[in-house]
Amino acid sequence: MGKPKLAKALLLLVILIIGSPVSILGQDVDGLLALIQEGQIDSAEVLLTKLSFKYPGNPGVRYARAVMQTDALVAAGLFKDILRNHKSSPYVAGSLMYLGEYYYAQGLYAQSRELFMQLIRNHSDHPNIVNAVNLSLRAGIAARQMDGVYSDLAYIIEKFPDTAFDIPEELDLTRIPGRSRQAGQSGAETRSSAPLRALGSENTRSAPEPQGKYVLQAGAFGNYDNARRMADQIESIGYSTTIKERPSNRKTLYLIWVGDYATRTAAMSVADMLEAALGIQSFPVAIN
Repeated sequence: MGKPKLAKALLLLVILIIGSPVSILGQDVDGLLALIQEGQIDSAEVLLTKLSFKYPGNPGVRYARAVMQTDALVAAGLFKDILRNHKSSPYVAGSLMYLGEYYYAQGLYAQSRELFMQLIRNHSDHPNIVNAVNLSLRAGIAARQMDGVYSDLAYIIEKFPDTAFDIPEELDLTRIPGRSRQAGQSGAETRSSAPLRALGSENTRSAPEPQGKYVLQAGAFGNYDNARRMADQIESIGYSTTIKERPSNRKTLYLIWVGDYATRTAAMSVADMLEAALGIQSFPVAIN
């Protein structure tokens, strides 16, 4: 066997024994993201430093660095790099979601809507797709892109016929292309027939008990109406709330719980969004 053929055979044997560098890196990045989701930040930082040294330009490593980044502006730059230079990577969907939320919090509603719609159209299996829809509608309204919002709704209804999304009450479903009001049908009947529900409706207010490990507590009020007003603010940007009653010194406190999260890290990321978008401070509370 000639030397070139022998070298090629040896290289193939090494790859078969130890696995390809690409597959090993993928496993490392998956492990890093799992550590972040589990809230094991110290361990994640050690692994991130190691992978950053070995694979400085890898999109998975850059994505993990962005997720862990405490400076929102720096994180946004990393997510933009992934969208611009790594369009075929598996981290595009997550980058669209994070960057869309960042733009929404900054009041850049047109850019936010565009990113959310890219996610909805091209990555419909993303776990946060419902929140992406809710925020994209709000962003479109805030940007006064009403024709685009109704066009988006038509697409969303067709793509997700069995999913119930929250939509702002000011939207008239009869304006959705292809969904004109039938003769003799009232506006209320038309609205209730859609696979969507109005934001702030009783469905939202009587939310089921959280099933995850964490919620965010966004406030504690001695007056229910004050608690309801803050809860409505939070719901207006797409997050679900539950008002819990707690006795305290012969009084009743009304606690606002936000969301339902599997990890403390996931809850903290939403806490950052609430503070950036509404100036509301919150903290994770372990449940169950």
